[in-house]
Amino acid sequence: MPMDFSEPFHESSKDLRGHGSVRIPKDFREWPAEWKSTFYKDYGKLPTHPLPPPNEEGAFFALVKDRSSRRNFTDANIPLEELSSLLAYTCGQLPCEPSREKRRRAYPSAGARYPIEVYPLVLRSMPGLPAGVYHYNVRDHALDVLWEREFAPADIAKLFTYNWVQRASVVIILTGVFRRIKQKYGERGYRYVVLEAGHIGQNVYLASSELGLKCCELAGTHDGAIEKLLEIDGVTESVLHAIVIGK
Repeated sequence: MPMDFSEPFHESSKDLRGHGSVRIPKDFREWPAEWKSTFYKDYGKLPTHPLPPPNEEGAFFALVKDRSSRRNFTDANIPLEELSSLLAYTCGQLPCEPSREKRRRAYPSAGARYPIEVYPLVLRSMPGLPAGVYHYNVRDHALDVLWEREFAPADIAKLFTYNWVQRASVVIILTGVFRRIKQKYGERGYRYVVLEAGHIGQNVYLASSELGLKCCELAGTHDGAIEKLLEIDGVTESVLHAIVIGK
């Protein structure tokens, strides 16, 4: 039987300091020039067809133009109602249409296998919701209480690389339950899990813009510490991504 390379790759790439990683200086002035450059591919010797100006009218186009990574959080909480809307319209089930037999979700999933699980870490208590670790129950649009607890700055530093996370209100953790999709698509299913996390991430950006929230995706996660916090094994279910949200 062919070896499944997705499992050792995922394990070896869990930490920025792991195998195959590079040292990233904290002072961006030490970064090489190519890290700070944007590259474009073009075909200089071939003809081109200029396109007409894009349509700039409409709410969706305004959201896309406003979409940006914002890290200057203010220690303020987001209201529970805004967290509810954020989860519903980024990774939840949408209201069922009369013509559809099954409820669909707010993002595409290969084969409708839905291998992503969503865990909101509420870093500080908000009205109606204590600080703690939660699991988003998609079917019931509810939060399963895994652990009600306060997060000190030292606790947050053990989970995430950057200090600005400590000023946020909520961190959305996305994990992958790989068997759900690999049992249908095999090793290639690993790609689909990662693509799905990206779909949800973009939804969170757009929904945050609509709600007037600040949002920043975060690759600097300490996966092992987060998996221990969530009480998942890191093999059959493992951390994929984190999205930081606040005011």
